[in-house]
Amino acid sequence: MSWNDRRDATGAFVQADRRRIQTAVLGGTDSDEPLMLPMEAIELDAFRRVHADDTFWCGTLLGGCGGQLTTKLYTDRACHFAHHPDPDGLPHVCGRRSRGVDSADHLYVRSAAAAWLAGRGEQATFEYTRTEGAPLGSVVDVRWRHGALRVHLDQAVAPVWDDGVEPVLGTMVPVDRDTLIRRWYVHRIRLNSVGTARHVQIGTEAFARPIEWFALDECEMTERGLSTPAVEEIVQARTAPRPSLWSPGKARKVPEPEARAQALLRRLVYARRIESVPMVKQVCGDIEDLTGVDEELQEQLEAAVRHARVWLVEQDEERRKLFCNLNRAVEEQKPGRVRRLLLRVNATAAEDRTDAESAVYERASRYFESLDDLTRDAVEAEADTEKEARKAAGRARNALQRLRGYDAYTFDLRSQVEELVRSATLAGELLTRGEARRVEVWKKRAARGLQAQLHVARQYWIQRSCPRCNAEQGKDCVLIEGPNSGKPRKGGHNERLQLVLDERKAAQKMARQQKKSRQEVAAPAEPTQPAPEASEREASPRRPLQERRPESDRGRAHETRTKAAARLHHQVPRGDWYRMGCPRCHAGPDTLCENDDRVGPSAKRQLPHDERLRRVLQSGDRSGLGEQQKGARDERQHHTAPPAGVKARPPQPRRAEREPQETASSAARTWHAKDVTCPKCQARPNSPCTPRGPHQERVEWAKEFTRKLWG
Repeated sequence: MSWNDRRDATGAFVQADRRRIQTAVLGGTDSDEPLMLPMEAIELDAFRRVHADDTFWCGTLLGGCGGQLTTKLYTDRACHFAHHPDPDGLPHVCGRRSRGVDSADHLYVRSAAAAWLAGRGEQATFEYTRTEGAPLGSVVDVRWRHGALRVHLDQAVAPVWDDGVEPVLGTMVPVDRDTLIRRWYVHRIRLNSVGTARHVQIGTEAFARPIEWFALDECEMTERGLSTPAVEEIVQARTAPRPSLWSPGKARKVPEPEARAQALLRRLVYARRIESVPMVKQVCGDIEDLTGVDEELQEQLEAAVRHARVWLVEQDEERRKLFCNLNRAVEEQKPGRVRRLLLRVNATAAEDRTDAESAVYERASRYFESLDDLTRDAVEAEADTEKEARKAAGRARNALQRLRGYDAYTFDLRSQVEELVRSATLAGELLTRGEARRVEVWKKRAARGLQAQLHVARQYWIQRSCPRCNAEQGKDCVLIEGPNSGKPRKGGHNERLQLVLDERKAAQKMARQQKKSRQEVAAPAEPTQPAPEASEREASPRRPLQERRPESDRGRAHETRTKAAARLHHQVPRGDWYRMGCPRCHAGPDTLCENDDRVGPSAKRQLPHDERLRRVLQSGDRSGLGEQQKGARDERQHHTAPPAGVKARPPQPRRAEREPQETASSAARTWHAKDVTCPKCQARPNSPCTPRGPHQERVEWAKEFTRKLWG
């Protein structure tokens, strides 16, 4: 017998446990207030200052001996609690089985649950249930007036699902797929170290859904029991009525054996889809026992059973490989792989294990439980890293899917490409070779720098062929580089869009030149008058300086006259606009002019061409008619005598002709954004832009129409 072994109260020898003690209770040996010691020396100094007046104990609720503990500070290894030495100088012997950071989790669960229920007006009682062979703290029973929970922190005690107490499972407690399907969901619990305490989180696990974790304050107690935000989504999805696809007037009667056969076939398909081996075996047995169906349906049932038997053989082989890999991982002492395989065994092979499979599972469980705290923390950190890598791989695949239709790194794609590169770096080897090649292509494009993406409506650039990918007129552009080369591209290449922009610039330049030439032709030439004689200049009175017209006013008046002369549609009555044919577009009388200079959105012009209006102004019949009307009006005024008793009013000076004004009754008007088609989203006139509008391109296009209309 070594000095490290002593007898306990029963007289049996107890071997000393060399593992470091990380948890204790405050105040006394029967205390239920847990405490965790920090492992770093710099944190232990602050811990000692905070608890300078407290005492630490190896409490009985921790399975300890009840002795007092002291803190040990180390700089070369983890700090920990230690027992006071015996008076006789022998090492202290304690039968405490669990000493790591999770050894007081049942006390932390009790404290968190008591505070949570007290905040909801409930007072709870707690019991640390101990079954034969199970250590203290494996199961915590929480009971209150309106409900009860049983928390399984490890797998020492198998959960019972139908005894009225809802189980809450630890992260390493297995649950089979059939239970998840039958119960819709199960709750899990985990505790995270925060300083010198452990915080409780509740997770909800459902079939084909990842575990979603929530803080305890986010959970509630309902009629269904413990509820989290994930439970509400699951229940709503399972209880929502499915939309009816058809409404038959009268259901066709099907013989009972045939209806049962069809139901069994559907159930077999569902069982294979969810990979439930027990359900597949049960359905196959029900199909073999079914009788009374016709020959054709019987052949279908037999074929389905044959395929199911082959699938069961494949599942047995996969199960054999799973346990072989688990046994090999234990022999090679790979804790990370052991943890992953244990989780897989708990999910797929939790029931109906053979003796050999049970032996492999027990061996792996003992190996994992025997690991020290540092190794477990490293394994958990590795598992978290792998989980983040899987999430990053999913984000990278989604980004690649969104970028599938592009072959240029533009400003619009900058955020997506940056997210792709970050996610691919975290994913590492989880991406396939094809996905890695596509990521490298985008990295090279990003290295070449950002490109400006031109914006032209598809209805315009689709009418031209692409000089880059050689897409014909009416065909979409295709990708010219990368793994997806040859497939349709989202949007046209910049080279194809540039053709449209160049044509627009040329048309605008030509329109400005034509407008300038028309203004030069329409501007009246100023008559030249001979210079007056000097005597006349001297005889004429000089105007005072304040009455002289400034040169700037004269220039502005000349510009106004030129502008008014250019707007010929104000000088011709509306009824005479289309009296004569157009010499420019050859439109006949009473016919609108062709919109050859793109003034307005329609094929016809809102106003006639200036050449047509000038022709009307210069026509002799119109000027003769005007002179005749003017002469008749003057003659009537001259021969009409004023009535008796009324004094003849002196002739009034003729009012100066006012400059034509642009009124609402004129055909010329201001174009607003809603009146034109949006060149960005193709919204029709009087329709809003999507998703948010109006777009700036639509506003500028309306302004351009207005400028062209008013000249």
